[in-house]
Amino acid sequence: MNEVYVIDKEFLFKNSVHSITSISIEHEQKLENSHLIGEFIISGDYRLHEVSINREDFSFRVPFDVEIKSNVNLDSVELEITDFSYNINEDELAVHVEYLVTGEQNLIEFVEESDLEDFLKNNDAEIVNLSEQIRYEEEPKEEKISDLIKDESSEERDHIDEVDKETIIDNVKAEENFVTYHIHTVLPSDTIESICSQYNISLNDLKKLNNVDELTINMKLIIADEENV
Repeated sequence: MNEVYVIDKEFLFKNSVHSITSISIEHEQKLENSHLIGEFIISGDYRLHEVSINREDFSFRVPFDVEIKSNVNLDSVELEITDFSYNINEDELAVHVEYLVTGEQNLIEFVEESDLEDFLKNNDAEIVNLSEQIRYEEEPKEEKISDLIKDESSEERDHIDEVDKETIIDNVKAEENFVTYHIHTVLPSDTIESICSQYNISLNDLKKLNNVDELTINMKLIIADEENV
Protein backbone atom coordinates (compact mmCIF):
# COMPACT_ATOMS: atom_id res chain seq x y z
CA MET A 1 0.00 0.00 0.00
CA ASN A 2 1.30 3.42 -0.95
CA GLU A 3 -1.53 5.98 -1.12
CA VAL A 4 -1.43 9.81 -1.09
CA TYR A 5 -4.35 11.79 0.38
CA VAL A 6 -5.11 15.53 0.30
CA ILE A 7 -7.14 17.69 2.69
CA ASP A 8 -8.12 21.33 2.06
CA LYS A 9 -9.93 23.00 4.93
CA GLU A 10 -10.91 26.52 6.09
CA PHE A 11 -11.25 27.70 9.69
CA LEU A 12 -12.61 30.91 11.20
CA PHE A 13 -10.81 32.82 13.94
CA LYS A 14 -12.70 34.62 16.69
CA ASN A 15 -11.18 37.91 15.53
CA SER A 16 -9.54 39.44 12.47
CA VAL A 17 -5.92 38.38 12.22
CA HIS A 18 -3.02 40.62 11.30
CA SER A 19 -0.39 37.87 11.08
CA ILE A 20 0.37 34.32 12.14
CA THR A 21 3.33 34.36 14.52
CA SER A 22 3.68 30.58 14.80
CA ILE A 23 2.00 27.51 13.37
CA SER A 24 2.61 23.76 13.47
CA ILE A 25 0.87 20.52 12.53
CA GLU A 26 0.84 17.23 14.41
CA HIS A 27 -1.39 14.18 14.20
CA GLU A 28 -2.92 11.48 16.37
CA GLN A 29 -3.89 8.12 14.92
CA LYS A 30 -5.14 4.64 15.75
CA LEU A 31 -6.25 1.51 13.91
CA GLU A 32 -9.87 0.51 14.35
CA ASN A 33 -11.66 -2.22 12.35
CA SER A 34 -9.19 -2.02 9.44
CA HIS A 35 -9.46 1.79 9.36
CA LEU A 36 -6.67 4.24 10.17
CA ILE A 37 -8.49 7.07 11.93
CA GLY A 38 -7.30 10.17 13.73
CA GLU A 39 -6.92 13.93 13.59
CA PHE A 40 -4.44 16.48 12.34
CA ILE A 41 -3.89 19.16 14.98
CA ILE A 42 -3.04 22.60 13.62
CA SER A 43 -2.03 25.02 16.35
CA GLY A 44 -0.09 28.21 16.96
CA ASP A 45 -0.64 31.87 17.79
CA TYR A 46 -1.31 35.16 16.02
CA ARG A 47 -1.33 38.93 16.43
CA LEU A 48 -4.51 40.98 16.14
CA HIS A 49 -2.73 44.22 15.17
CA GLU A 50 0.57 45.18 13.64
CA VAL A 51 1.75 47.02 16.74
CA SER A 52 0.24 44.56 19.24
CA ILE A 53 2.61 42.61 21.45
CA ASN A 54 -0.14 40.31 22.69
CA ARG A 55 -0.68 37.01 20.98
CA GLU A 56 -3.77 34.84 20.79
CA ASP A 57 -3.51 31.06 20.75
CA PHE A 58 -5.44 28.92 18.28
CA SER A 59 -5.94 25.20 17.68
CA PHE A 60 -7.95 23.45 14.97
CA ARG A 61 -8.50 19.75 14.39
CA VAL A 62 -8.98 18.00 11.05
CA PRO A 63 -10.23 14.38 11.19
CA PHE A 64 -9.11 11.69 8.74
CA ASP A 65 -10.29 8.14 8.05
CA VAL A 66 -8.38 5.80 5.71
CA GLU A 67 -9.64 2.30 4.92
CA ILE A 68 -6.85 -0.29 4.96
CA LYS A 69 -7.30 -3.31 2.68
CA SER A 70 -7.34 -6.68 4.41
CA ASN A 71 -4.32 -7.83 2.41
CA VAL A 72 -2.16 -5.19 4.14
CA ASN A 73 -0.28 -6.03 7.33
CA LEU A 74 -1.83 -3.67 9.88
CA ASP A 75 1.31 -3.68 12.03
CA SER A 76 3.23 -2.12 9.14
CA VAL A 77 0.83 0.77 8.43
CA GLU A 78 2.42 4.22 8.73
CA LEU A 79 1.25 7.80 8.06
CA GLU A 80 3.60 10.58 6.97
CA ILE A 81 2.71 14.25 6.40
CA THR A 82 4.40 15.13 3.09
CA ASP A 83 3.19 18.73 2.61
CA PHE A 84 1.57 21.44 4.73
CA SER A 85 0.80 25.01 3.70
CA TYR A 86 -1.64 27.74 4.72
CA ASN A 87 -3.09 31.11 3.72
CA ILE A 88 -4.80 33.72 5.88
CA ASN A 89 -7.51 36.18 4.84
CA GLU A 90 -8.71 38.45 7.65
CA ASP A 91 -10.46 36.03 10.02
CA GLU A 92 -10.12 32.87 7.88
CA LEU A 93 -7.32 30.31 7.85
CA ALA A 94 -7.10 27.99 4.81
CA VAL A 95 -4.85 24.94 5.21
CA HIS A 96 -3.61 22.38 2.71
CA VAL A 97 -2.40 18.99 3.97
CA GLU A 98 -0.98 16.12 1.94
CA TYR A 99 -0.17 12.84 3.65
CA LEU A 100 1.09 9.40 2.65
CA VAL A 101 -0.18 6.10 4.06
CA THR A 102 2.04 3.07 3.52
CA GLY A 103 1.86 -0.61 4.51
CA GLU A 104 3.33 -3.95 3.57
CA GLN A 105 0.97 -5.94 1.36
CA ASN A 106 0.50 -9.70 1.64
CA LEU A 107 0.43 -10.68 -2.02
CA ILE A 108 -1.22 -14.04 -1.51
CA GLU A 109 -4.27 -12.92 0.48
CA PHE A 110 -7.01 -11.52 -1.74
CA VAL A 111 -10.08 -9.44 -0.99
CA GLU A 112 -10.81 -8.17 -4.50
CA GLU A 113 -11.17 -10.43 -7.54
CA SER A 114 -8.79 -8.13 -9.43
CA ASP A 115 -6.08 -8.88 -6.83
CA LEU A 116 -6.51 -12.61 -7.45
CA GLU A 117 -6.34 -12.11 -11.23
CA ASP A 118 -3.13 -10.09 -10.86
CA PHE A 119 -1.60 -12.91 -8.82
CA LEU A 120 -2.52 -15.48 -11.47
CA LYS A 121 -1.20 -13.37 -14.33
CA ASN A 122 2.15 -12.97 -12.58
CA ASN A 123 2.57 -16.67 -11.77
CA ASP A 124 2.98 -19.71 -14.01
CA ALA A 125 -0.30 -21.37 -13.00
CA GLU A 126 -3.45 -23.05 -14.24
CA ILE A 127 -7.02 -23.00 -12.86
CA VAL A 128 -9.50 -25.87 -13.03
CA ASN A 129 -12.98 -26.53 -11.65
CA LEU A 130 -12.60 -28.77 -8.60
CA SER A 131 -16.12 -30.19 -8.98
CA GLU A 132 -15.11 -31.86 -12.25
CA GLN A 133 -11.88 -33.23 -10.76
CA ILE A 134 -9.87 -32.30 -13.88
CA ARG A 135 -6.14 -31.67 -13.88
CA TYR A 136 -4.41 -30.17 -16.87
CA GLU A 137 -0.97 -31.67 -16.45
CA GLU A 138 -1.10 -32.70 -20.10
CA GLU A 139 -1.22 -29.02 -21.17
CA PRO A 140 2.07 -27.50 -22.40
CA LYS A 141 4.07 -26.14 -19.47
CA GLU A 142 4.88 -22.91 -21.29
CA GLU A 143 1.21 -21.91 -21.61
CA LYS A 144 0.45 -19.30 -18.93
CA ILE A 145 -2.82 -18.45 -17.26
CA SER A 146 -2.66 -14.95 -18.76
CA ASP A 147 -2.89 -16.50 -22.24
CA LEU A 148 -5.97 -18.48 -21.23
CA ILE A 149 -7.68 -15.43 -19.74
CA LYS A 150 -7.21 -13.43 -22.95
CA ASP A 151 -8.59 -16.24 -25.14
CA GLU A 152 -12.32 -15.99 -24.37
CA SER A 153 -13.20 -18.67 -26.90
CA SER A 154 -11.11 -21.40 -25.30
CA GLU A 155 -12.52 -24.20 -23.16
CA GLU A 156 -10.19 -23.16 -20.34
CA ARG A 157 -11.84 -19.71 -20.26
CA ASP A 158 -15.20 -21.39 -19.54
CA HIS A 159 -13.62 -23.10 -16.55
CA ILE A 160 -12.11 -19.83 -15.28
CA ASP A 161 -15.51 -18.10 -15.38
CA GLU A 162 -17.02 -20.89 -13.25
CA VAL A 163 -14.32 -20.87 -10.58
CA ASP A 164 -15.61 -20.00 -7.10
CA LYS A 165 -14.99 -21.28 -3.57
CA GLU A 166 -13.90 -24.70 -4.85
CA THR A 167 -11.22 -23.32 -7.20
CA ILE A 168 -7.71 -24.76 -7.15
CA ILE A 169 -4.48 -23.49 -8.61
CA ASP A 170 -1.92 -25.87 -10.14
CA ASN A 171 1.26 -23.87 -9.71
CA VAL A 172 4.10 -25.05 -11.94
CA LYS A 173 7.13 -25.43 -9.69
CA ALA A 174 9.24 -27.42 -12.14
CA GLU A 175 8.94 -29.05 -15.51
CA GLU A 176 7.34 -32.22 -14.11
CA ASN A 177 5.91 -30.90 -10.85
CA PHE A 178 2.51 -29.35 -10.11
CA VAL A 179 1.59 -28.00 -6.69
CA THR A 180 -2.14 -27.72 -5.99
CA TYR A 181 -3.70 -24.90 -3.97
CA HIS A 182 -7.29 -24.24 -2.96
CA ILE A 183 -8.66 -20.68 -3.04
CA HIS A 184 -11.15 -20.37 -0.19
CA THR A 185 -13.58 -17.43 -0.09
CA VAL A 186 -14.41 -16.52 3.52
CA LEU A 187 -18.12 -16.73 4.35
CA PRO A 188 -19.95 -15.01 7.25
CA SER A 189 -20.17 -18.33 9.08
CA ASP A 190 -16.47 -19.17 8.71
CA THR A 191 -13.98 -19.18 11.55
CA ILE A 192 -10.28 -19.96 11.48
CA GLU A 193 -11.00 -23.24 13.26
CA SER A 194 -13.74 -24.26 10.80
CA ILE A 195 -11.50 -23.53 7.80
CA CYS A 196 -8.68 -25.62 9.27
CA SER A 197 -11.13 -28.45 9.92
CA GLN A 198 -12.65 -28.22 6.45
CA TYR A 199 -9.29 -28.60 4.72
CA ASN A 200 -7.74 -30.84 7.38
CA ILE A 201 -4.80 -28.51 8.00
CA SER A 202 -3.23 -26.98 11.10
CA LEU A 203 -3.28 -23.31 12.01
CA ASN A 204 0.47 -23.13 11.36
CA ASP A 205 -0.02 -24.51 7.85
CA LEU A 206 -2.76 -21.96 7.18
CA LYS A 207 -0.51 -19.13 8.36
CA LYS A 208 2.29 -20.23 6.04
CA LEU A 209 0.42 -18.68 3.11
CA ASN A 210 -1.98 -16.23 4.73
CA ASN A 211 -2.31 -13.48 7.30
CA VAL A 212 -5.28 -14.87 9.24
CA ASP A 213 -5.18 -12.79 12.40
CA GLU A 214 -8.56 -11.38 11.38
CA LEU A 215 -11.00 -12.81 8.83
CA THR A 216 -13.20 -10.60 6.68
CA ILE A 217 -16.10 -11.65 4.47
CA ASN A 218 -15.08 -12.44 0.85
CA MET A 219 -11.40 -12.60 1.78
CA LYS A 220 -9.52 -15.06 -0.44
CA LEU A 221 -7.25 -17.53 1.38
CA ILE A 222 -4.72 -19.80 -0.32
CA ILE A 223 -4.63 -23.33 1.10
CA ALA A 224 -2.15 -25.93 -0.09
CA ASP A 225 -3.24 -29.52 -0.62
CA GLU A 226 -2.43 -31.67 2.37
CA GLU A 227 0.19 -33.55 0.38
CA ASN A 228 1.94 -30.25 -0.45
CA VAL A 229 1.93 -28.74 3.05
